[in-house]
Amino acid sequence: MKRILLYFFPLILLFTVTGCDLLEPVNHSFSPLDSKIDFKVIESFQDYYTPSGPEIYLQLETEKIYGCINFSVAAKVTGKNNEITVEILGIDKPEICATAIGPATSSIKLENPEGIHALKFINHSLGFTDTYNLLVNDSLIIVDGKETKNTKPLINFFWRYPENSFAYFCDVNTGDSTLCTKFLDTLKSVIHLTEFTFPDFGTNPYVFRSGKSENSIIKYFRYETEDDFDMVSDILKRFMQSRYISGEDLQISILNWRNEQIYSWTL
Repeated sequence: MKRILLYFFPLILLFTVTGCDLLEPVNHSFSPLDSKIDFKVIESFQDYYTPSGPEIYLQLETEKIYGCINFSVAAKVTGKNNEITVEILGIDKPEICATAIGPATSSIKLENPEGIHALKFINHSLGFTDTYNLLVNDSLIIVDGKETKNTKPLINFFWRYPENSFAYFCDVNTGDSTLCTKFLDTLKSVIHLTEFTFPDFGTNPYVFRSGKSENSIIKYFRYETEDDFDMVSDILKRFMQSRYISGEDLQISILNWRNEQIYSWTL
């Protein structure tokens, strides 16, 4: 089965913005925190190009915009007795600047986050301690607490990926608006699928990950086994070939809970 693993784009981007040899050692300097920190706790992946199971991440970004997009938020995370402490150490500034503007960011995997925790942010240079409540269960991530002058939660409710699920995004650029439904009917004739929806409140992980608007044609399905999902790419390819449909006329994206991706325009 084809998988769209965009290995080379990040390397091309890095060469473009740095113009440097990736093998050269890069020196770093640190400066004290000089910005408010926005954060979110989400279910995501180590990268967006390799199939893997989702994990819980704490993502940090400064509200201040810097002149180098590769600046990062240096932080130390520790956990003990249902308390997760995030010590903000400062801003990590590599010697080589990726010359595009943006916030300093950081993404930190949280180990064993299930349960109810106090999520505490500390910075000694600015002298603040902000505490939020974090609840993680098998379906939902909740961050409870009010924004302060130093920290702000960007997402309060984040739905987790249901196991053996995928999102179906479809856009038609021809006059036949029924093609999205016709392919689903074809898929359901081969694979047993159960449609589901996410609640109206909170952040949907598939829409968050894809960047697509809720105005697009989006449907969500559960399948029974990974072998079933492995058949989807070939079914889509045969559907398009049998109707002489090009990838420009029918754009279908299928993303599953294990970061496996299928795009009609690449088949």
